[in-house]
Amino acid sequence: MEQQLEYRGQMVMRAAVLPARAVYLINEGSVEGFRRAVQEASTRWGGISEPIVEVLADGTVLPGHRQAVELSRAVGAVNVDLSEELANKAAAALGLECVSIARVERDGVTRFATHPSHTVRSQPGWTHVMAREGGNLWEVAAAGDLNQEALEDMQRSTLPVRRPRSNDEIGRAQIDIMGTLLQQTASQAGEYEVSGMPGETPGVIWVTEPDDLEDCLAFWNVRALRSLTFSQAPMLLLPVDDVKYWIGFDRQLASVLARPAEFSPDVIVVSCGVDQEKLEALAALLGLEPTEEKVRIGHSWPVPELRQAPFTCRFNLDVRQFVDFVREHGAITPVDIHFFASGSTVRFASPVSFDGAGGVLVRFSGRPFDGLPRRSSVASLVHEHASWHGNSIQLKTLAQNSYQFDLLVPSLDHARAQVLLDVTERYQLSDKGRMAVALQETSDLAVLLLPGMFEALVDLMTPRSKTLAKELKALAAEGSIDDKLSELIARWGSRTERRYLPAQQLGKMPNSSRAAIAEKLCALGWAERGLKVTCPRCGLDNFVPMTRAGTAASCPGCSAPATYTTDSSTLTVFYRLDTLVDRAVDQGVFPHLMVIAALAKLDSLSSFLPGADLYFPGESRSVEVDIFGVCGGKVMAGEIKTSASEFSEEQMRRDVDLSVRLHADVHILAAVDTVPNSTRQFAQSLCDAAQVELCVLDREHLRPGTPQ
Repeated sequence: MEQQLEYRGQMVMRAAVLPARAVYLINEGSVEGFRRAVQEASTRWGGISEPIVEVLADGTVLPGHRQAVELSRAVGAVNVDLSEELANKAAAALGLECVSIARVERDGVTRFATHPSHTVRSQPGWTHVMAREGGNLWEVAAAGDLNQEALEDMQRSTLPVRRPRSNDEIGRAQIDIMGTLLQQTASQAGEYEVSGMPGETPGVIWVTEPDDLEDCLAFWNVRALRSLTFSQAPMLLLPVDDVKYWIGFDRQLASVLARPAEFSPDVIVVSCGVDQEKLEALAALLGLEPTEEKVRIGHSWPVPELRQAPFTCRFNLDVRQFVDFVREHGAITPVDIHFFASGSTVRFASPVSFDGAGGVLVRFSGRPFDGLPRRSSVASLVHEHASWHGNSIQLKTLAQNSYQFDLLVPSLDHARAQVLLDVTERYQLSDKGRMAVALQETSDLAVLLLPGMFEALVDLMTPRSKTLAKELKALAAEGSIDDKLSELIARWGSRTERRYLPAQQLGKMPNSSRAAIAEKLCALGWAERGLKVTCPRCGLDNFVPMTRAGTAASCPGCSAPATYTTDSSTLTVFYRLDTLVDRAVDQGVFPHLMVIAALAKLDSLSSFLPGADLYFPGESRSVEVDIFGVCGGKVMAGEIKTSASEFSEEQMRRDVDLSVRLHADVHILAAVDTVPNSTRQFAQSLCDAAQVELCVLDREHLRPGTPQ
């Protein structure tokens, strides 16, 4: 029964099962390092999409290789043949953790990698080709390779592989969908999501000398980024002098070039080390005709007719443009889940069929995680071993055909509290914050953004400590009072009867809107209606709530017969703020609530504290922040003023520094009136230097439609 009371509803989220792809780090010019990296990738699910990058002697990675790593979305680095110091330096520059290839071999499942986990073959009975024993480097790059131990393990499994008798088998196997060992690693590992993909593109024929590392490495990394799901463009690596001996290869190639005419030319022939004359000769041998037609890519609807021979080609264009898009690998399945505040059990069948043990990644995404800040501590609330990957919760687990996880999806309030506790020792609501929360929990704050609402609240506010303080400060500046200013404020600041006014005297708004605003305040419980009694005996005016107004007026003080105030024809209705609301307006609480309402209007997935006293580790004194919370997945903090003139440069420096200490993504600068450009520009310069976003909210956002 108790758990049922914690029920938060039913939602559908998406589970993705995918390979934990690595990037292999090798010494510059290391042929053996390249071979060893390929051997490792050939044992792994998704290995064909794992980049191999050269690390220079100073630990840097060339821009083209860095781009390949970023586009691949690799989750870790494997040190193949670098010194530990150099490998760690390069991996850190790429934003990845690093493990040695010896550890991968020893432990099998590393902190981020999958080894060896292969999937059920899509076509039982196929035998996959890999490089010949001691074969040329192009064979290794094109088809994959295994060391002797891995080969024996693979041959004992249900995934048969073989070494070819001649290298033409490798050329032909690249044309088949799953002809090579490397192509098999792509089984069920295609993209489930892409963004910015250019559409169908020309095929790529990369030409190389048999053992040219530069060409083999460049081809490997371009192919690693090719779409495994959304593109049918062939991509082959061919030895420049051997193809002429491959009988009928041109006809086999033509069979995969006959694709819908959504692009041009048919093929880009490219090489780093083979000269143009040899490229043209090979193209002619393959039946390709050179053309100068402009490169065209994309999709067409309806699907056009197939392209026909003679197929066309161009030479040495930058084919990286065809793979420059964001992608997520793996297979997805919807998961229907009932959420409880105390946690939920998630069960689902794997969308990937595995045939072998190993490590994989599971990522959850969808509505349950919308709005949560992408912080590691929040991921740990979901699951103790979880981390964020973009907008997904990621878990490292074993390859299985069904999964079960216990997850806790925190509320936005819970996440906000955790993020704040990450950077403070403790915190508590400030005096303003306590009043604001009391109003926040019982009211729809969106009404504060209605034209004239804030003005009506200010007009009905009873002048108290804050108002008195301003007047006394002015007197002090003139030398009219002594230094006991705070004592005077405390003694006299709360001794005023609450103000009450008729609707006609409210705010800078059209007369037709004033009564509607006053009635809205009453509907919210923030104000009450009443009548004004004027006593002829004691001379006092008094507010009488409607619920206590009698048929005949009498003075609430001396009980003498009195009269109700009227206009020309009817009784005049007066309005008076609730005690809490009245005090909150006087203390400047409502600008905080207006900012929260404006941010919630921008993104409803938000949760804010409207004022808190913060205690940082090692500091005895508290620091006050006007607003802290999360909105649209970003952590925000900042300062709110009634008047933008109160933002001095020193004040803004302190405010931005506090947002930085709170690890905020966004700094908020807000004022009820208009924030001048000079203030915006200075705040922007501070935020740029601190590498935080700036969000400025003023009259335009907090008082839309209100006359100046």
